[in-house]
Amino acid sequence: MNGPPLVSIFNDGVSINLNRSEIERQRAAEEEEELADRKRRQEQLANELENAFGDLDCDDTLNSSSHHYSDEEDDFDSGCDGKRTLPPASAPPPRMQSNGMMNLFDHAPATPAKDGGGPAPEDGLAVRELRLLLESKTRELEHVTREMYDQCHKHEQQIGELEKKLLIEQAEKDRANMTRDQTRELLVQSKTKISELEDAAEKLRAKVSGLEDQNVKLVAELEQKNMMLQDSLHRYRMLEQNSAQKADRHTDALLKQTEERHNAKVAMMQQQIDNLRSELDDRQQDCRRLEARYGELQKSREALLIDQSETVQRLQDQLEDSQRQCSNLLSRTKAQGDFEQERLRLRSRINALEQEQSEMRQTIHDLTHRLEKSNAELELVDSIVHGQANGADASSGDRKQPNANVTAGYTFAQRNLIGSTPNNNRGGDGDEDGDSRVVRLKNELRVCMTGQQEKRDSIRQLEANLQAKDRELEQLKRDEGETLVQMNQYKEDAFRLASKCRILEQELEKLSLEGQNAKKDSERSSVGGSAGTHRRRSSYDVRQEALEDKIFALQQAKLEADEQIELLEREKAQLTERCKTLDGEAGTCAALKLEVEKQKFLLADAQQECDRLKRLYIEVSGAKEELGRELSTLRAQDSAKQIAALQEQAVSLERALQLAELKASELSKLLDKEKTSHEELLKQVSCGMDASGQKKGGSVGGGGGGGGGGTSSGNSCPKCIDGLTQISKLEIENLKLQSACSSQLREISELKVQLNEQHATITELHKRLDLKAERDQLIDELKEKAAQFEQIIRNQISTNSSSATTSDSATSPIRQRVASRDQSVGTADDVAAADSGASSEDRSNATPIDQQDIRRQLRDQEQKVREEMAKAFAGQIKQIEERFRAQFARFEENIDTLKTELYDRVAELKVRNQEVEVLKCAIVTEREKMRELLAQKDADARALFDKQSELMGRYKAEVANGQKKVQFLERELQEKRELCASERQSMEKLIAQITAERKMFREREQEMNDRFQEVETEYQKSLDLVTEKYQSAKKTALNYKKYAEDKEQHMLKEYDRIKEGYHVALQKVQTRMKEALEGKEQHLREKIAKLEAEYESKLQHVRQKS
Repeated sequence: MNGPPLVSIFNDGVSINLNRSEIERQRAAEEEEELADRKRRQEQLANELENAFGDLDCDDTLNSSSHHYSDEEDDFDSGCDGKRTLPPASAPPPRMQSNGMMNLFDHAPATPAKDGGGPAPEDGLAVRELRLLLESKTRELEHVTREMYDQCHKHEQQIGELEKKLLIEQAEKDRANMTRDQTRELLVQSKTKISELEDAAEKLRAKVSGLEDQNVKLVAELEQKNMMLQDSLHRYRMLEQNSAQKADRHTDALLKQTEERHNAKVAMMQQQIDNLRSELDDRQQDCRRLEARYGELQKSREALLIDQSETVQRLQDQLEDSQRQCSNLLSRTKAQGDFEQERLRLRSRINALEQEQSEMRQTIHDLTHRLEKSNAELELVDSIVHGQANGADASSGDRKQPNANVTAGYTFAQRNLIGSTPNNNRGGDGDEDGDSRVVRLKNELRVCMTGQQEKRDSIRQLEANLQAKDRELEQLKRDEGETLVQMNQYKEDAFRLASKCRILEQELEKLSLEGQNAKKDSERSSVGGSAGTHRRRSSYDVRQEALEDKIFALQQAKLEADEQIELLEREKAQLTERCKTLDGEAGTCAALKLEVEKQKFLLADAQQECDRLKRLYIEVSGAKEELGRELSTLRAQDSAKQIAALQEQAVSLERALQLAELKASELSKLLDKEKTSHEELLKQVSCGMDASGQKKGGSVGGGGGGGGGGTSSGNSCPKCIDGLTQISKLEIENLKLQSACSSQLREISELKVQLNEQHATITELHKRLDLKAERDQLIDELKEKAAQFEQIIRNQISTNSSSATTSDSATSPIRQRVASRDQSVGTADDVAAADSGASSEDRSNATPIDQQDIRRQLRDQEQKVREEMAKAFAGQIKQIEERFRAQFARFEENIDTLKTELYDRVAELKVRNQEVEVLKCAIVTEREKMRELLAQKDADARALFDKQSELMGRYKAEVANGQKKVQFLERELQEKRELCASERQSMEKLIAQITAERKMFREREQEMNDRFQEVETEYQKSLDLVTEKYQSAKKTALNYKKYAEDKEQHMLKEYDRIKEGYHVALQKVQTRMKEALEGKEQHLREKIAKLEAEYESKLQHVRQKS
């Protein structure tokens, strides 16, 4: 409460600062006023002191001093009591001033004591009295300054409350602006509807103008008929002047012609009626087919709605599961406070493993290089030994055998060299792995392409269905236009026939009047009649009978017309009832359309919510995968033990290789010594042979025989046979050693593969750590969003609170909800911080008991959550420990097996070392025999060595090419992975497009259904109009029959009557149109008023909620 004034009112990130300049000005003015008051009081005190020193007496001073002393003591007690009640924050400034003044008056009485101007006790009393006055004044001043600070603090509180009210009013103003904008939008919509109604009225006016044009045409036709009627009247008068026979013949001919015409027209009308009936049947069949199709579409729509509801329910369930998992994960991360330290420890461990891996790679590379060298040297030794054996065989006389042995040795060396390359198997395995990955990627691509093709086919089918529906609607529109044209034609024909029927009725009435008059005249002139008159009477009687027949026929036709009129009136009543039902259905259709639009908006919102839930589900699944990866990294940590065991094995293999290298070096030294001794022996033998040849005379045959004897003696030597057997034994042992070396090379290649796998696991660990960092960033972002949301809720609560007490009662449950939500989302520290922030806002109004209860509840909840998390974490740790123990047991078993194998191989190496020592002894004993073989096989060995070096160069080139191929395949794999990733992204985009297209298709389908309903209603109306035309056609046929039987005499009078009726009908139509427009306008106004009332009620409801 006593903090600085420049403080943010709300706890939101955006702080509202007051005007500092105005506050500083107020402070400066207050300080100036205080300084002026202090100066004035000092001057008053100085004046009072001067007056006191000038007017004091001894007695008066004593009394006054005692009196003042008692008063000042009382004042001092009261001031002390006041000091106890006053707050400590407002006291310091005036106390400093009072101390200064006290110091001044402590020094002031020293001067008169020195000067001796007056007695010392009187001066002391006066000074004491003045000091007491000064203390009382300083207390008053402190009290005044405290009151001033209290007033300033109250003023600042009032300013803060006014600013809060101002912010609330601004929020209400923004809401009012929003409501104004929404009402404007409603007004614009209503204006658009009014413009549409005006367009409809203009269309109706255009129809009225068309009817007026038709009326003008009918007037022109009436004038033509009048002219024809005048001509017919003139002819009729001319015929009446002729004789009675001509009149009879003429009337008979006219009657026949009219009957024939009437029959022909009746037949034509019957044909037209039959055609209309067939068309009506076709239309009814089409209507039934469309109804069946509409039922199918309705069923499909219901099925789609059911599917959508099921998908929404499934997504909601998945969202709940994901939220539950997210809460569990967040609770785990909340319990694991030292997760960052663990991550750093894992990173350091990974770096150490990488260093160890690099060292292992280097050692393995060195070992492989040494093994290759030792293998090459051993193969040379084997080839040399094998060549010596073959030379010994060749000295028996067969020279073809050495060549075969040379080729055999070459193939043997080649086989050993080919087998000794450790990268061949690896290259094959890498190619197979690459091919399998490529095949898998191709299969995935094919599956994706097939799925995409199926979706495209389904989209094409839907488009074809839409086009077919569009065609059907266009055909229905065309049929509707044709039916409207036919209806207009039938209306025109009906109007014409009705006018003719009325004319004929008037003529019939006139003829009946004339017949009555003629009867009266005949009765009067019956007394003085003659033969001419008799003839006239007879002709008049004939005409009279004919007219009576016509009158009878007309009366029958009139009765039939009356019956048809009654039927038409009944049908009209039915049609009016049907129109009423259709109006009600139209209202329901409009309500359904509004409901459909609302459902569309709700469906769009639900779709957005589903998308959001999908994104959340994807994020949660990603977090779950990351946690699984982290667990796998923890499992992979135990592989360090396996790596240590492999290192020990590699060290033992290095020792074995060093021993083998030492033995090979010793063997090479022995071979060199034997070569030198062999060359010396060869020289001695050659010298001896030359000397014996010179003694015997250098005969060739003798030389050849000597050679044969030498060979036979060599063959018969038992030492040579023993040496050959030992050499064969050594070759067998050498083969065994080579097989052991090849097996060790395989083991080394397997170790390399395992190292590569460990390297892959380390890279995966790096990736998982990166994913973990991303997850931590996402969690931090979620926490920030939760804090922002909490601040928004608090701001809303602070704006909605009208007073402090109501705000406490209203915000306490909300805070509990926010705290519970924060406990499910954030950590315990965040919850404590949020609770402390919420309690600091309302600390002035809340009681300490409520705060303690809330804190106790929060602590209980935190304790429960921690216990549950500890239980879950302990269970998981137990599972992980069990898995690790099982894996450790497996690793120990593997290590034991490897140790046994190593011990076996060490024993084998010891045995082989012993055998090598035995061989050394045998080689020393067999030097003489080997010298000859070495001389013969030296050139062959060199050739083989050259060939082997060439082969080694080729193999190295092939190995380099293989490595290049492997790198190229790895690049291709990376590119294919990138392509797969891009294709997955494109597939995701395609899926999004397909969902959007499905949405559009559903909307279009809904629109098509609405249009289909409208077309169906219009088609029903057209059917009703066709039935009316049919009835009117019947009526016009009967009227035409009457018109054919009667004459056209009273056209002019009927024209006037028709004109008047037309004007009356026009006025009626205009009044009806005006009434309809007024009714629609009134209906629209009522709708607008209802919408406004609903909108206001919704606004009030929203305000009440907020």
